[in-house]
Amino acid sequence: MKPIIGVTTDVNDAGTQTLGSSYIEAIVRAGGVPFIVPTGIDEDVQRVASVLDGLVLTGGEDVDPVHFGEDPHPQLGKVTPERDSAELLLARQMLNANKPLLGICRGMQLLNVVFGGGVYQDMTAQYEKPLVQHKQLSKRRYAAHDVKVEPKTKLQAIAGKDLIRVNSFHHQAVKDVARPLIASAAANDGIIEAVESTEHTFVIGVQWHPEELAKNGDAMSLRVFESFVNACGK
Repeated sequence: MKPIIGVTTDVNDAGTQTLGSSYIEAIVRAGGVPFIVPTGIDEDVQRVASVLDGLVLTGGEDVDPVHFGEDPHPQLGKVTPERDSAELLLARQMLNANKPLLGICRGMQLLNVVFGGGVYQDMTAQYEKPLVQHKQLSKRRYAAHDVKVEPKTKLQAIAGKDLIRVNSFHHQAVKDVARPLIASAAANDGIIEAVESTEHTFVIGVQWHPEELAKNGDAMSLRVFESFVNACGK
């Protein structure tokens, strides 16, 4: 049987819950059954988690800094408290059950927060070194900058090489990597581009959007989803 993969939604200013079709398409191509998980499920996260074989924490707006013990920076973007609440609770349930998680962009940052780590609320204002362009102006399917993958990591086994090229749409980034996570990839400026758990079967976060690159035919990006869905099926 194909594994059931939960996919979290975003919430726009009108209160409408949204989800890009690229996530759905990537999961289907990788052999999973997408199951859209909305906000507002806080009281039922245990039941929701029990029917899921894996969870994708999707991209979106900023994580509220209250969840990592900081006041809002002047350059903090839009936060969505109801989304933070649902995703944090659901991620903890999945982790406690050792079910696979894949965090994408904001989802990677949220993973780090779940484990007690922090986030740069705005890289331009808070990161000490010169930055490459992390919020590209080119189309989403275009890979814009290089990422160095750490050897002997799950991500390197998936990528099959030490240097990959990714797309990029973020102004926040993982700051203090919280154990049992480790940094498994970084951009040339040192910004962390991927994390993974050393204590769970499959917990990986990537700062880029492999669902968009997979849609454009990038084999490595599709392998990210295939490896995740395969882990969900075990």
